[in-house]
Amino acid sequence: MFEDFAESRDPALREKLIDAYMHLVPFFVKRFSNRSEMHDDISSVATLGLINAVDRFDPEKGVEFTTFATVTILGEIKRFFRDKTWSIKVPRRIKDINIHITRSVEQLTKELDHPPTYEDIAKYTGYTVEEILEAHEALQSYNVVSLDKEINNSSGEGTTSLSDMVGTFDRKIEMLSDRLSLQTGLKQLKDDEKFVIFNRYFKNMSQAQIAKMMNVSQMQISRVQAQALQKLKRILSK
Repeated sequence: MFEDFAESRDPALREKLIDAYMHLVPFFVKRFSNRSEMHDDISSVATLGLINAVDRFDPEKGVEFTTFATVTILGEIKRFFRDKTWSIKVPRRIKDINIHITRSVEQLTKELDHPPTYEDIAKYTGYTVEEILEAHEALQSYNVVSLDKEINNSSGEGTTSLSDMVGTFDRKIEMLSDRLSLQTGLKQLKDDEKFVIFNRYFKNMSQAQIAKMMNVSQMQISRVQAQALQKLKRILSK
């Protein structure tokens, strides 16, 4: 299924894979939600980590998905616990959006019989995807636990620290804000500028190859590329 999904990116197959591994979420909830009020937060974070793992997993790497998912989910939980609390000022609007989204995710999961996408949540709540992502970032500001905090070992023998159980930083998630800004900037380019930038920087094609595809000279491609980059620079600097 993962090989098929990696090739097709079929949304229906994506939902099946997420559903097939949802049993991992309760494990992390039990492991980390040492207070009842943390239960829903950890469940949401772990679910998002699982979704990220399904979207990013490469079956050709030779790693078991459960191993990859565990590292990814722990990375999400680490970011959740890491360095912020509500004592850092978070706008009331963001807190209200987060509450609404949390309830909506629960309702949509029941109605759709699978975890909702950001687009599903946006359509259901009326918020934009950007607002939902902003609220998710705020969710990670709710509470903080020291990474030196000792946790009882599941075997009952001694304790371990939280830092020993969490994954490494996920650079792709860290870059999410930049990627969203770039996505917004690309939407403001002309069609020919989008085509050149996409093929030049996302598909690593040469100017000569793009010129051949567009049936124009390489000099024209160079000029379009320079114009597009200048536009993006102005847009992203605002």
